[in-house]
Amino acid sequence: MAVVITVAQQKGGAGKTTLAANLAASLAAEQRVAVLDTDPQRSLARWHALRTARSGAVAAITLSERAGWRLPAEIERLGRSHDILIVDSPPQIDTDARLAIRAADLVLVPLQPSPPDLWAAEGTLALALGEKRKVRLLLNRAPASGSLRGAVEAEIN
Repeated sequence: MAVVITVAQQKGGAGKTTLAANLAASLAAEQRVAVLDTDPQRSLARWHALRTARSGAVAAITLSERAGWRLPAEIERLGRSHDILIVDSPPQIDTDARLAIRAADLVLVPLQPSPPDLWAAEGTLALALGEKRKVRLLLNRAPASGSLRGAVEAEIN
């Protein structure tokens, strides 16, 4: 059964899809990787199509686009044939996000180093903790130094 990593954050623009795509690409050389795009914008599916069209001999990544009531069955199906399953969730706390988090072995919550991103993460964190899932916050688009980054890091710890 695959390790399921759900990338979740109710705030749009936090970098969920970019994180999911880069994580999948970095793991695909060594693992059988699938990505599941549950975000209505379908950015991960577009990334996958472009990557596939340009790649040549690059390791394959399986893509699925499912949502709603079919999501748990799709996660189970992909989990049987892959080592890693990365789920890109929608930018809100709804049924799809809840189902994706419930199925996760690890929930990654990207946020930019700003108070609004940290505040927006509270709902996602509460959902992940309510489902008793391991969760990690990831600073995204963070400058190497700066007072705002330091303040957000202090708040996280």
